Amino acid sequence: MDNTQSSMTTNQKWVLASMSSGFLLENMDVMFLSFSLSEIIAQMHISSAAGGWIGTFTNLGMFFGGALFGLLGDRIGRVKTFSYTIFLFAIATGLTYFAHNITALYALRFLAGIGAGGEYGVGIALIAENFPADQIGRASSVAAIGGQVGSIVAALLAAWIIPAYGWNTLFLFGIVPVVLTYF
Repeated sequence: MDNTQSSMTTNQKWVLASMSSGFLLENMDVMFLSFSLSEIIAQMHISSAAGGWIGTFTNLGMFFGGALFGLLGDRIGRVKTFSYTIFLFAIATGLTYFAHNITALYALRFLAGIGAGGEYGVGIALIAENFPADQIGRASSVAAIGGQVGSIVAALLAAWIIPAYGWNTLFLFGIVPVVLTYF
């Protein structure tokens, strides 16, 4: 990464592409909640405070996921752990399509948060392990750009999906990471 991307090894390119994609899909998922919250509150007939708890449960899950998967990554390996975090976060997000009460939604967002929190911590550790110290900042910044792209993708999808198919359908796009992780 000195001045050209071609100076990266194949492994470094894979790590950076995986982390960028993972952060893209994670941030897309988090933004789905932001874009659909008013529809969720209206459809479930819940208060704004109850709706706010959805994000709180997601963040609590991220807290626990960061701790849990950080330890697991040290034990069984970060690449394998990173895959597990993506599966957990994507499956919980996709299952949100079937959440028709607030309790189910809280539980699924907590599980998605566990996966997302683990993904972030393990992803940053993978970057730190695969790049020299003087390139970690740049590499992690490139990966973080993936998250910003995820916000843009979420906005575009929300503008199209929510009016046409409802808020639940938006979360089906959370399954995409499972397909990408498989490949």
